[in-house]
Amino acid sequence: MKTFNRLISYFKYEPMHYLFGILLSLLSAGTSIYAPMIGKELIDYVSKQVGAQETVAFDILVQKFGLFMLITLLSAICGYASYILLAYASNRVSKRLRDEAYEHMQKLPISYFDDKPAGKISARIVNDVELLRTNFYMNFSNMVIINVLTVVAIYVALLLISPTIGLALIGLLPFFAIWQWIYIKKAAPINKEWRETVSDLNSQTAEIVQGVSIVQLYHQQESMLNEFEETNQKWLNTRLRSIRLDASLSWDFSTFIKNLVMFGVLTFIGTQFVDGVMGYSVGTIYVIINYISRLFDPILTLVRIMSTLQQALSGGKRVFELLDEPVEKDTDVALEFTEGNVVFDHVNFGYDPEHLVLKDINFTANKGETIGLVGHTGSGKSSIINLLFRFYDPQEGSVQIDNQTLADFNRESIRDKMGIVLQEPYLFSGTIASNVSMNDPRITDEMVQEALEKVGGKELIEKLPLGIHEPVVEKGQSLSSGERQLIAFARTLASDPSILILDEATSHIDTETEEMIQHAMEVVKEGRTTFIVAHRLSTIQNADQILVLDGGVIKERGTHQTLLELGKRYAEMYQLQAKVSAS
Repeated sequence: MKTFNRLISYFKYEPMHYLFGILLSLLSAGTSIYAPMIGKELIDYVSKQVGAQETVAFDILVQKFGLFMLITLLSAICGYASYILLAYASNRVSKRLRDEAYEHMQKLPISYFDDKPAGKISARIVNDVELLRTNFYMNFSNMVIINVLTVVAIYVALLLISPTIGLALIGLLPFFAIWQWIYIKKAAPINKEWRETVSDLNSQTAEIVQGVSIVQLYHQQESMLNEFEETNQKWLNTRLRSIRLDASLSWDFSTFIKNLVMFGVLTFIGTQFVDGVMGYSVGTIYVIINYISRLFDPILTLVRIMSTLQQALSGGKRVFELLDEPVEKDTDVALEFTEGNVVFDHVNFGYDPEHLVLKDINFTANKGETIGLVGHTGSGKSSIINLLFRFYDPQEGSVQIDNQTLADFNRESIRDKMGIVLQEPYLFSGTIASNVSMNDPRITDEMVQEALEKVGGKELIEKLPLGIHEPVVEKGQSLSSGERQLIAFARTLASDPSILILDEATSHIDTETEEMIQHAMEVVKEGRTTFIVAHRLSTIQNADQILVLDGGVIKERGTHQTLLELGKRYAEMYQLQAKVSAS
């Protein structure tokens, strides 16, 4: 009920469209029910004239039939206009809900995404909101309202025509309520399982698209296919169960009850003879039969819609779970960069506070210095960078920039003057220019061109027909890994950061490109604080300070030469790499 109420609350964003749409629905339902009354008058008039062997006036027939057609046309026009208004409002509300979910997702802490597949998150924003649009905001605001109003109008009309029959049919309402309750109770778990399988299918599809090269390289196509088919079979099973439920509690059962009620009403009417005269006119019998027949259609529709509403509520619950995820607490106070000095003051940190991945990290990086971070996988190098960007906050100690503790300042302001180049550069669909400027209006085409040339991308631009305006497909798949890395470097340079982070940025490029980027980096690093996370120790030989990490602890620190002379971990790693390179 909580999810239902929250979904209903979004109607307030389109009040006029919903108001006029519902009023027109009411008018459409009313005129639709009134039209058979005109038909009743026409039938009774003809039967009376024929029974009395009197002439049937053609002008009266035309008048009655014309009024009947006018009422029917008015009902259709009102229904059409109502549908347009409610559909417009439903689409607008759905867009708002999707925008809210997308915006909220971007405010969530990085830790939220650590254990959640991208496909499942995107399914909530795209698939589940689309489900809400079609199955809730369209169905509820249109089909449910129209059919409820139609049922109410039919009952009112039947009570006016025949209180006895009307009251008898009202006795069916508890039966309809129980019918609905049974249907919802059985449909709810099926719909929940269905939405979960849809989410799993999204995740598996996204996973294989992202890792298709690895799947093919290790001949995992059949294994992945079997896994997908298993999930797809679960999806099919839920749909078949839903079909069987609809068939048993909707179509067949509804038709049986409808025929049974029709038989009972006609039997009752057949008993209403007094002195050989029928107690109901032919027109009245026509109206009663018409209304009873029409009564079950909206009731059946309501029962079936409840299944789709159950699906919508399941999707709505998932969307609201995302919206209810607590966002990162932040402040409006902006951090002011002056020098770009960085201090890690006795920092202890763990993604799980019970298991620390950084222990008593303590170092200083002054403006213009280059700090190398070295260590085996899991040693804590990337965690230091995560803290520097304030993706996370330490459990103990503090991270400072220019004597300002990061935890006290707005995250966006902290990241505004930082630049990063990752091991796997990520390019967005657009152009090379848009990927370098990141659509920052302050970065002109000239600045983009200059940044690319500084990192050695001049040849890349010259060989492309459109230069910096060459389109980039998803993830830059049409470019080599080295070319993508050059663009990522240019992106960082163009933003003119105070602090540079190179996260194993040269591990996927050839030696010639590495030398070109190294030269460019030496120019760009001038006056900036630079952190280099490196597996290739050749990239940090000129670093002002090298931190050797092991198990989240700084085991060694110093320059390249002093660490070699120390003859411990760093020296062993350097000698091993030298042997590999020589071979």
